[in-house]
Amino acid sequence: MKLSSEDLTSLRDIALRAAQEAGRYIQSQFDKHNDRHYKQGGDTPASQVVTAVDATAQKIILKHLEDSIQKYDLGLLTEEQADDRSRLIKDFFWCIDPMDGTLAFIEKRSGYAVSVALVTHAGDPIIGVVYVPDSEETYTSMQGSGVQLNSVDFKRPKLNDESIHVFMDRSMPTQPYFDQVTSQLADYAIKQNKTPIEFHSNFGAVRNVIEVLNSGTGCYFKFPKRNKGGGSIWDFAATRLFCEELGVCVSNASGESLHLNNPDNTFMNEVGVVYATNKELSKWIIQLNKRVSI
Repeated sequence: MKLSSEDLTSLRDIALRAAQEAGRYIQSQFDKHNDRHYKQGGDTPASQVVTAVDATAQKIILKHLEDSIQKYDLGLLTEEQADDRSRLIKDFFWCIDPMDGTLAFIEKRSGYAVSVALVTHAGDPIIGVVYVPDSEETYTSMQGSGVQLNSVDFKRPKLNDESIHVFMDRSMPTQPYFDQVTSQLADYAIKQNKTPIEFHSNFGAVRNVIEVLNSGTGCYFKFPKRNKGGGSIWDFAATRLFCEELGVCVSNASGESLHLNNPDNTFMNEVGVVYATNKELSKWIIQLNKRVSI
């Protein structure tokens, strides 16, 4: 089926309301005790931890989306329930992360966000919404319409900042290639007359990319690995669209399009991800992926 511009606008607005209501609920629970549970999934605590808040946030989002699913015959992929594989037979599917960065939320620190996207069967996002509960910021986009922050056109800031900001998962320093990566990043920074390298590891995947978008020179990357994990489709659906609309580089770790509808699984560990604020840095990270020992 085809979606008109009016359809897309309506669906974007539905996603916006869903993300905001879920995010406001999440923030209302921030100072309360939340028991943590662990689910089967990736190989890091950040990918396995879940709370009742995640489940309730998902219910809030689905309440907003259920009519659109019926009206437009949409598929659904959401983190806190089993993949029903409707994404593989429908022309479009909602892709939901009700709370990315649950570990940050549990630890009472910034770094969590709500992400809702509409993705085509071909694996390309056409609507993206991210709500950041602790700052009450809403990023929205439809394909071809740029990115809006709280309903105002968003432009990447021009900062007088000579650092390269590397946003990473907290598990990256445990990887066997981390020392090699930091050493080669330092060499790259010197060649670019940008020192020092600043590493940031406080955020979930969605917020990592939001921080890249708000940095002068920044990147976020995850190299392929054998174990399941490396993020999931819902971690990157909305932010891939934001980057494409803003001219920020986004790809898998081989430099190919970041495909978001793998029929085999929802994990990204086989392909990795790369976000970078300029082509040169993106190309360098992709080359680095070929050199490091994984």
